[in-house]
Parts: sequence; structure tokens; C-alpha cells
Amino acid sequence: MPKITFARVDHRLIHGQVITKWSKIAAAQKIIIVDDVLGQDSFMVDIYKMAAPSGIEVDIMSAEKAGQAYTEDAMGGMNIFLLFKSIQMARKAFDAGLKLETLQLGGVPAEAGRKIVFQAVALNDQDVEDITHMHDAGVDITLQVVPEEAGMSFEDAIKKYNA
Repeated sequence: MPKITFARVDHRLIHGQVITKWSKIAAAQKIIIVDDVLGQDSFMVDIYKMAAPSGIEVDIMSAEKAGQAYTEDAMGGMNIFLLFKSIQMARKAFDAGLKLETLQLGGVPAEAGRKIVFQAVALNDQDVEDITHMHDAGVDITLQVVPEEAGMSFEDAIKKYNA
């Protein structure tokens, strides 16, 4: 099976923190961005591939394709860093067969209808439903923006959301 070393929701996808910090922590050899829309935009695919650190391969696939590639052991035999643009995309891929042991929420924007529960992480009812679904299925959900700062547990995030 593929070796998923890190899975993160970050609406910015490949950016400075991902390149300089999280990809090193993940010992990433390949970054797979899971997003149903992005993979259809060849210009943006090229941009993200160019933004990746030297020596790290980038692939972009839909949630359905990611689930299928995982179950068919077709993601490659290298250390994989999964990036999701949204919590909904992570759940969609999870429900399609992509097995996650952990999922880090690191960049979910504060938009109308969302409640900030942690720095740079704002949730709405759908987000809470989706992360609870994955958590109840055994995925360890944490919130953390940068490695140097402490994160927040799923349980604490839910308490803060419901407060």
C-alpha cells in the first residue's frame, strides 16, 4: 500500500510553510493534491508542479481517483504527502476508499458562516459533520498551523465550536 506520511487540509495547498516545513517533516517524495476542480485546470496544475520543492513529484487527482488509486495500490511506492483544499474534499476521498490514519487541519479560511476554532482554522456545521465522520472511523484529527506552535485536538476543537 502507499506510504502516506502526512495528510493536511490547507486551502493554500503548496505554499511556503508546506514547502519549507511540512514536506520535510513528512519526508515527502511526492505530494498528491486531492481536488476535483484543480486537476481540470492545466495551467494551475503546471503552477503547482513548479511550486514544489526540487526533487518532490507533484500529482493532482480527484477525490474519486485518489480513493481508487489507494485501493488499487497505484499511488507509487514513495513517501506521500496528501494535500486537500477543503475538509469536504478530504471526506470525499476518504469515503471513496482513501485510508487516512491522521488528518491535520492547517488552513481553513474564516468565511461567512464559519466559526474560528483555532488560528487559521474556521469551521461550519458541514466541516464538523465531516471531521466527526472521519474521526469516528478512526482518523486522528488535529489542528495545527506551523510545526513550532502547539496544535489542538479534535475534541478541543469540537468543544470550542459548540461553545
